[in-house]
Amino acid sequence: MAESREMNIGIDINCLLFDRSGFGRYTENLVKNLLLIDHKNEYFLYANFIRKSQERRKIIHGLIQETNAKNVTVKVFPLPAHWKEMLTGTSYSYTSIVKDPLDIYFAPHYAGIPKNGFSQMVVTIHDLVFIKYPEHRGRLSDYYLKRTKIAVEKSVKIIADSESTKKDLIDLLDVNADKIKVIYLGVDEQFKVYHQNEIIARTQKYVPTEQKYILSVGTLEPRKNLSMIVKAFSLLPIELQQTYKIVFTGGKGWNNQALAQTIADYNLKDRVIFTGFVSDEDLPYLYNRADLFIYPSLYEGFGLPVLEAMACGAPIITSNVSSLPEVVGKAGILIDPKNEQEIAHKMKQILTNPKLADDLRKKGPLQAKKFTWKKTAQETLKIFERIEYAK
Repeated sequence: MAESREMNIGIDINCLLFDRSGFGRYTENLVKNLLLIDHKNEYFLYANFIRKSQERRKIIHGLIQETNAKNVTVKVFPLPAHWKEMLTGTSYSYTSIVKDPLDIYFAPHYAGIPKNGFSQMVVTIHDLVFIKYPEHRGRLSDYYLKRTKIAVEKSVKIIADSESTKKDLIDLLDVNADKIKVIYLGVDEQFKVYHQNEIIARTQKYVPTEQKYILSVGTLEPRKNLSMIVKAFSLLPIELQQTYKIVFTGGKGWNNQALAQTIADYNLKDRVIFTGFVSDEDLPYLYNRADLFIYPSLYEGFGLPVLEAMACGAPIITSNVSSLPEVVGKAGILIDPKNEQEIAHKMKQILTNPKLADDLRKKGPLQAKKFTWKKTAQETLKIFERIEYAK
């Protein structure tokens, strides 16, 4: 292939500002690594907001300063994010707002793709949970489906987080397989194995110093299947229940009443700690200190917390469904997320078998090394270059 032409690449970065968990983390790391590896093409970063302007501009400029990139322009439109979402879902021409001569327009999330916009658009579809489990999104499921269909139809190329998501796009939305490219996510460099003294110092504000714990990380929502952790914990021998606590780390999410009710029903309130959202600065240490990391999700487009936990050397139990086996490989234990007896059995195995736990602690970081944000950026840039070259 001949050398690709210089391009103007536009990227919608609203996810970076409004979602500091999954989609936001993906956007931040992908943009940062694109700017680090690519000094040839010109990048235009687009954001839409009015409120918290100073705080949000600081996030954007902090990202750019980190890369020391000179080939980037930031454009903030004084338009509320929900207005932008509404406009891009209509026939209104988004080029009336974004007037730069772009070769590629990229949206790291389906809602960034306008119905009427640019000729060469690329989108990342992370999952199709709103089709697989519409009850978990309630009335919003119809909106998510509508916007995803727009993104799929209008984009010349679709990036999927996993082979599982690619299969879902083909099976559920009848997308041509040739239109989809699987590009795995990466893991931030701060997610690694730390020295024990550092770990205790950074985690004692969340969990008492001497307390052993089973960790789960993610937004508190139904598809994360967190009630099953509580039910499985209740089946453990009493001495294990008295030794360990369950630590739930993540934002409140939605429809999470069942978790609180399950904890109450099993009389385990004193065995559960909710930390709330934990910063990326502290989260690696919580993973490091965990005696076990468990993620019995019913469905994932990728499963970033599992990758982070492996990188930090936590023994892993996760589901044998959707994308999770792709991420874990042979570095964790897979379970049926609907079988509390099986989950309890595997929990007991790890908590009572130091050799097994140590083996998993060694395998995790090795598996995690296969996933880097630099690789994600390199493969994404190749997509842009192939589209431009084919023009």
